[in-house]
Amino acid sequence: MGTAYVNSRTGANGSMPRQLGERYPARVKIGEWDNLGRARLLVQRQLGELGATEFAAHVTVNADNGRLRIFVATDAGLLDYQYAPAGSSSEGSWILRGQLIRWGSVRGLRLQTDAQQDEDSDEIKAIWRLVAEDPKMELTISSDDGEKSIEALAAFARSCLQHAG
Repeated sequence: MGTAYVNSRTGANGSMPRQLGERYPARVKIGEWDNLGRARLLVQRQLGELGATEFAAHVTVNADNGRLRIFVATDAGLLDYQYAPAGSSSEGSWILRGQLIRWGSVRGLRLQTDAQQDEDSDEIKAIWRLVAEDPKMELTISSDDGEKSIEALAAFARSCLQHAG
């Protein structure tokens, strides 16, 4: 993988930007995601019941309805969860539904990037996509989402790519 710079040509203090290749991004675990609400406890409990070691997690929120898609990379495989209303109303109870996919069964997993540097400002805009065919997954983060979001996706992608078959 080539060297990728994050967000801007210089850091906040005028230093050269950190390169993703200099150190691996910190892996974000399920307990560190701010947007999980009650789903956090359910996922953590299931991880404990399964006896699985969590490597990294990634969460996406549907802005229209608040539904969550939660992926957790573990030593047992890839956990793929959806947290959504149990019925037709979002005001009622919500349910966590998921499945564990063995790493050898994950198909078509790849990390894609696009980056462009503005010639006038030297600002770098990047888009990162982690894509899989089975289970169906497309996680997309851009420079506009911030460095922490890019690092979280990069760390999750690294965990998945290291373990997938």
